[in-house]
Amino acid sequence: MNDVTVTVSGNAGSTPALHLNAAKNLEWTTFRVASTRRYVNENGDWTDGATLWFTVKAWRTAALNVVESVHKGVPVVVTGRLEMDEWTGADGQQRAGLVIVATAIGVDATRGKVGFTRVVHHDTVPDGAPVTPVDGGGLTATRPGDVDPFGLDVLAPTDGDELLGDEGNEGDGSGVGQRELVNA
Repeated sequence: MNDVTVTVSGNAGSTPALHLNAAKNLEWTTFRVASTRRYVNENGDWTDGATLWFTVKAWRTAALNVVESVHKGVPVVVTGRLEMDEWTGADGQQRAGLVIVATAIGVDATRGKVGFTRVVHHDTVPDGAPVTPVDGGGLTATRPGDVDPFGLDVLAPTDGDELLGDEGNEGDGSGVGQRELVNA
C-alpha cells in the first residue's frame, strides 16, 4: 500500500457531530483541525506561519469517543491516512480539501491537564464479573435499561443522516453489545 500517514498537532476548529450512515448502520464524525507552524524569524522572534486546515474523520467507536472528548478550541494530536476530498461548491466551482482518516486522536497533554476514562466494549457481561460503582474505581458493567453514559441525545443530524442516540433502544435484554465505563 502507498498510503500517506500524517500526524498533525493543532486546535479543534469545530465541535464534532455524530452521524449515522443508516444504510450501513455505521457511526462517524468529522471535525476541523487548525495547525499553525511557529518558527523563529531572522530577528530571533517567534512568528506564526500559515495555518493549515484539515478535516478529521473518525469511524465507529472512535467516533463515539471523539464526540465525548473533543470540543472546539481543544488542543489535539491526530494521526491517520491523508486523503484529498474533492467536490463542487454551491457556486459551481471545484473545491478540494485535505482529510485525515484518523487512526488515533488525542487531547494534547503538553498543553493542558487531561483526564481519561476507558470505554470497554464486550459482547456479554460474564457471570461473576466485578460490578462496582464508577466512583470505586472498578469495573462498571452497563445493563439493559441503564442510562447511556455518553449522553448522545444532544447531537443534530446533518446531510440526511439519522440522529444517533439511545432513545427507544432498549437493547436485546441480554446486555449483548452494551458499553461500559472504567475509570483508569
